Amino acid sequence: MRETREEERELALIQTFSAVIESMIHSSESVSYSYHAKSKFEAFRAPSISIRDYLSRIHKFAACSPECFVLALVYIDRLHQMQGILLTDLNVHRVIITSVVVAAKFFDDHYYNNAYYAKVGGVPCSELNQLEVELLLMINFSLHVNTDTYVHYYNELSNHYIFTSPRHSLAPNVPVNGQFRHYVAPNQQSELVYITEVVPARPLHRSQPPLYPQACHRRAMEELEKSVGSNSTQHFVRQGSRSSGQKRRSAVALGVNA
Repeated sequence: MRETREEERELALIQTFSAVIESMIHSSESVSYSYHAKSKFEAFRAPSISIRDYLSRIHKFAACSPECFVLALVYIDRLHQMQGILLTDLNVHRVIITSVVVAAKFFDDHYYNNAYYAKVGGVPCSELNQLEVELLLMINFSLHVNTDTYVHYYNELSNHYIFTSPRHSLAPNVPVNGQFRHYVAPNQQSELVYITEVVPARPLHRSQPPLYPQACHRRAMEELEKSVGSNSTQHFVRQGSRSSGQKRRSAVALGVNA
């Protein structure tokens, strides 16, 4: 059964989110560990599950809306900007699950309790409770994301996916001479709507160096610094979206607690 454009958009978002997170970890490896800000998110050893598989698991079982992953990335950046937290192999899984849980509770109409999220994320429920409070305190309960910031993050993720994804196993209904581009933009009523269009494929010429995730992330962060100060208060509209909690799956407990 062919995936719908909405499903393809969500899969693209997860894939790109994982690539950006991996690039952030790669960037932090150049910083001496003695300069890393310590936090409750640190584990004794790195979990064996990859970031992409971990995000795919959260997407499958947590059933939160795709917007929550964009908000989670905003919160992760705020952790870095406000507290100097750098993502590493030891803290990234706890930071991800906590950020997604906080985003789901803030944005979605329906969500699960922490006992279920802890089972999905592979941490004890008591620890997830503490991590949730820790995240809120570290970002000073700054959960609101204005329209300009959301549009910037989402569209940068979309552009990152267009430039770094191979031709295209996720969307078999894409024309051979193009691929889907997903982005958000205001409609005539000044409400944000999701748009999917087909753009021509961009062949990589030998004279053009490949765009690596690290370079894309640095460019996105430089542009983000210019847009964070916006005072826009528009709300974004989800088309064909779902609130978390509509369909609870039977999640087998994952062991990432180290």
